[in-house]
Amino acid sequence: MLVTTSLRFLFALTVTAAVTAAVALPPTAAHAAPPSDVKPVRVVVLVDESGSLKDQDVRRERAAAQLIALSELSPQSQVAVVGFGSSNAPGQSAVDIVCPLTGVETAQDRESLSRCVEKLRLRGSGEGNDTDHAAALEQALDIMGKPDDQQRAKIVFLLTDGVLDVKNSPQYGADAQARNANAQDQITRSLGDAKQGQVQIWPLGFGAADKSALDAFAAGGWVQPCGDQKTATPTARVVASSADVERSLLEAFAYARCAGIEKSVTDSLDAGATIDLKVNIPIIATDGSIVVVKRDKRIQVAYFDPENTQVPKQGELKESTFQAAGESGPVESLRIRNPLPGEWVIRLTSPPGVSRQDVSATVVWQGALRASISLSNPRPRPGEQVNVRLRLQTRTGTITDPAALEGLRFSARMSGDGFQEVPVELGDTGEGADRAQGDGEYSGPIVIPATATGALSFVGKVTGPGVAGDERPYATRIAGPADRLRAQVELTPATVEPGGTLAGAVRITNEAEPVQLGLRLVDVPGTVTLSAQRLQAPTGSSEQPLELRVGSDAGEGEVSGMVQVLDPAGQVVAEEFVSVDVQPPTPLWQRALQALLILLLVLAVALPFLLARRRARRRAADPSELTLHLFDRLGEPYISRLQAPLGEGPEFTFEVRDGLLVRTYGTGYAVRRGPGRTVLVRDPSGRELDPLSPGQPIALPNGMYLGVDDGRARGGAEQPAYGPAQPYQSRTTHRPMPGDDLL
Repeated sequence: MLVTTSLRFLFALTVTAAVTAAVALPPTAAHAAPPSDVKPVRVVVLVDESGSLKDQDVRRERAAAQLIALSELSPQSQVAVVGFGSSNAPGQSAVDIVCPLTGVETAQDRESLSRCVEKLRLRGSGEGNDTDHAAALEQALDIMGKPDDQQRAKIVFLLTDGVLDVKNSPQYGADAQARNANAQDQITRSLGDAKQGQVQIWPLGFGAADKSALDAFAAGGWVQPCGDQKTATPTARVVASSADVERSLLEAFAYARCAGIEKSVTDSLDAGATIDLKVNIPIIATDGSIVVVKRDKRIQVAYFDPENTQVPKQGELKESTFQAAGESGPVESLRIRNPLPGEWVIRLTSPPGVSRQDVSATVVWQGALRASISLSNPRPRPGEQVNVRLRLQTRTGTITDPAALEGLRFSARMSGDGFQEVPVELGDTGEGADRAQGDGEYSGPIVIPATATGALSFVGKVTGPGVAGDERPYATRIAGPADRLRAQVELTPATVEPGGTLAGAVRITNEAEPVQLGLRLVDVPGTVTLSAQRLQAPTGSSEQPLELRVGSDAGEGEVSGMVQVLDPAGQVVAEEFVSVDVQPPTPLWQRALQALLILLLVLAVALPFLLARRRARRRAADPSELTLHLFDRLGEPYISRLQAPLGEGPEFTFEVRDGLLVRTYGTGYAVRRGPGRTVLVRDPSGRELDPLSPGQPIALPNGMYLGVDDGRARGGAEQPAYGPAQPYQSRTTHRPMPGDDLL
């Protein structure tokens, strides 16, 4: 019965889960898109058009310049492209501004840049086809000097296949032999201006380019764009041929703007064929560009995210924003804001009639991250130890994956009145001041100098390849004699559904008069709020409740930031990081499936026990080893015998007819086993008689006596019922009687 009922319930539950699973689930709310925080740049690409080039070299240079224009990550950036040769006669110009300084905010802006790059050309002898690096650099600095309300980082890329050659350019002096030296002097002066104006110069040479001259360009400009990142230091590159220009320039571009670049994937695409190129976007990336070099504009490109969903080329999907450009040219890119991390597939399809092409795909990305810094005690006293805590956040939450943080450097420093700046060593080892290993929170202890007197400040810093390094300051003051209030926030990371709450507490020690403290959230999105902005701090020790509310419109994902407790003067007295994983309610079908799995697990564990217990109970109640004896007088042999039936349940019935025990079915006397070795008998009227035990007969209402022999009590051995040892048993041998019933 138990098994049958359980199976019926499981079947009903399974059907319910299956039916519910077919119902479409409502979409989760999307995060509001925050404003872009990738630092913008102003880029000038100088492209050699001299006569030493070949047509193929110019095509490669165009593609390289298009890579820069289409790869840029910040919508606030600006790009200009300048071709250069020389000015050898009246009417000639050493420079051609083929693309004036143009923003890259819209797809149309980037398409415009891609098209104007096509105006780069191979100069003929009548156009000034020597190599004037001096004029090219001067033009780049003139563009960099234009007013800039964004304070963009300034980067110049120089593509050339030769050395400075202006011996035919009269503007460098009447003496042709001195012209190159004069132009070199101008370059030296321009490099000084570049350093003063914080303009980076990244030279890229191929063919007969002079590496030492290009090294001077790189070293002469601004050389500290990304702090201590060695890859971000301007460096001259010389490749074997123009075929290597595209990848090399793209690498230089990524390093120059403190971005990361993934390995390029290259393959050959036949006419009428389709191939997939696979590239990776790391979890730490908040902005990325997938750049595809397809050579022939007729080749079609589609992009699939790590969940195998084809993404739009314009618009939004899954909290990401997409903007494609260059579809009508040989180089195409897809700029993605908040990309889904993982392996992306770029599908290229060539129509019939297009010749075999080498195609490639590369990802340029940047982590536009921010550091959050916290102190275990925001108002320390001189000589006290505090723990400095630093963690890194993307736009959508805190990064806790150790693999994603590998290669990044977390550091902090402390300064203040009365002492010199002190570095703070941070680690995520789970030892000492660090609360847990591998949780993305880097911590380190520091003792406040005994000489500290007033202002106290900390600066947390995160640097690393691909990361727009962030410094987060933290200002406070040394606690004075009047500071008699201490507090500690307890807030455990938790998973909360939209519309739910996260409970915490504030432990307070107040050695002064009762005061009211303030609460505030820092770096927490508006979908999470405090249930109260104030809490009471009575005199003595107390614990006050703290509650965070997650809005019903909160999107799925981690919410991070900080909660702070403020004294009446507005000073921070306690704080703690916020870590809330917002997950939508579990769908009904999933809850039903989980209940089904739990039930199956419980049954798998409990069913053998229940079956064994049932068997034990049935065995204990089984009367089949009982034999009843009927006596007309005590001390005499029995006159009739009845053995209990086999397998008919825990109770059997009989009647006494003409001095015989007769088996019946539901009428007459009822017999069943009782506690211990007793046998319970119920007369035909339903009255319970005295308990019956082996060797102790009981009187029946008709004046006869009923005894019982229990084979189980005797160990199952065959022995004479009521043998001579029993005082009421007759010593006369029993004669078989016609009334004996052996059923």
